[in-house]
Amino acid sequence: MTFTTKKIAKMGVFTALPIVLKIPILQIPNVEFFTFVVFTSGFLLGAIEGGVVGMLSMSIYTVFNPYGLAPLPITAAQVISMFIIGVSGGVFFYLKLFREVALATFIWMGLAGLVLTLLYDFLTNSGVAIVMGRFLPVMLAAIPFTLTHLISNIVIFVLLTPVLFRLARLERRGQFA
Repeated sequence: MTFTTKKIAKMGVFTALPIVLKIPILQIPNVEFFTFVVFTSGFLLGAIEGGVVGMLSMSIYTVFNPYGLAPLPITAAQVISMFIIGVSGGVFFYLKLFREVALATFIWMGLAGLVLTLLYDFLTNSGVAIVMGRFLPVMLAAIPFTLTHLISNIVIFVLLTPVLFRLARLERRGQFA
């Protein structure tokens, strides 16, 4: 893990990108490209770098969220979740769970979207439950939003798999500037 100027610049772009992509679709609850972009940063730049991108991007988004700053337990859950998602992208690359665009790759990516979204929603909804003081009612009320989030992220992960692999090829060739 070396933090070159070029890598830091890429991390900066990956930190800004999920925030910029969220703004136009802010009114659509639980549809976001945040998770995929942070996962991609880990996949392309490395696990630690992806974790840092996840923490920074979610911290910035949370502080400047047009709906206001979330209470500390929710903010902590969001930031920790995005750190884990960024690290997961790097782990997926390291484990070589997929190397080429094939049916198995799309299945792995759909599963990644599913598991990482479940983790994010469980942690953030737990943060809400801490704030509200009621676990079960919060979790039950969150079901429709979690389902929307799951479906949208599975679709985003599957549909953008070719983009991830194109970026990975460019990165390997040194053409991803």
